[in-house]
Amino acid sequence: MAKGMGNGFPLAAVVTTPEIAQTMHQALHFNTFGGNPMSCAVGSAVLDVMDEEGSQANCADVGTYMLLELAKLRDEFEVVGDVRGKGLMIGVELVADKVSFP
Repeated sequence: MAKGMGNGFPLAAVVTTPEIAQTMHQALHFNTFGGNPMSCAVGSAVLDVMDEEGSQANCADVGTYMLLELAKLRDEFEVVGDVRGKGLMIGVELVADKVSFP
């Protein structure tokens, strides 16, 4: 994951299962900005602001509203095959027609 994690500061993270993480010590793995004090401070500050401003709850509320409204388009227009997502990560599938849509 990257991009918005640092709110403009170059920052990224790896999210994985414990089983996969255990294998990472066997290979050389590094990243440019990983683990340095500045990156850690920025990441922590971004999380603090997100918590203080209620960003996650807002994304859930706005995302739910968007999904419901986009679902109306799916019912109204033949070209919209499916609408799905969580929070503000939303996808609208466009199809040639709903008959050939699996």
